[in-house]
Amino acid sequence: MAMSVAAVTKGLDRDAWLKLRKRGIGGSDAAAVAGMNPYKSAVAVFLEKTGQMEPEEAGEAAYWGNVLEDVVAKEFALRTGLKVQRTNKMYRHPEHHFMIGNVDRLVTDGNKRRGVLEVKTASAYKAGDWEDGRIPDNYAIQLQHYMAVLGLDYGHFAVLIGGNRFEHRYVERDERIVKYLIEIEKHFWNE
Repeated sequence: MAMSVAAVTKGLDRDAWLKLRKRGIGGSDAAAVAGMNPYKSAVAVFLEKTGQMEPEEAGEAAYWGNVLEDVVAKEFALRTGLKVQRTNKMYRHPEHHFMIGNVDRLVTDGNKRRGVLEVKTASAYKAGDWEDGRIPDNYAIQLQHYMAVLGLDYGHFAVLIGGNRFEHRYVERDERIVKYLIEIEKHFWNE
């Protein structure tokens, strides 16, 4: 399945980007729609998509996450040897057009297979969420959503915890989760 580009996002201001996001369910919406986001509900997603509520302004943690994204992505490339590429595109699932995604980066492995790289920063208070190879559920759902949208078989997380501990995780596409996400997102979008 070829990647379907819905829009080029390079140079877009925040308002224009938010307007594009109203056209579908993005990766950060997917966990909320599935009832697995501790910070956002499906109702909040519905109200945002229908223009009845403005998305919350990004807080201090999100600001620093954006500032550090490039640094963490570069560190991931150094530590793994994988090719990392910024994309600046909004992708759309070729069949389920309500599924969209803005990925942090694309990666290419030694066999020329492409995958998704999601870059995260976490406070020291959230370190336990990443212990023993774990991944927070809302992020795991986000990555499966992106793999579904782009038709890819694997992804990675690069996370900077507490500002001084780097970790990364490899994740394979899980067809059961992808199928579940497509069904729940389809129901949410159409019903």
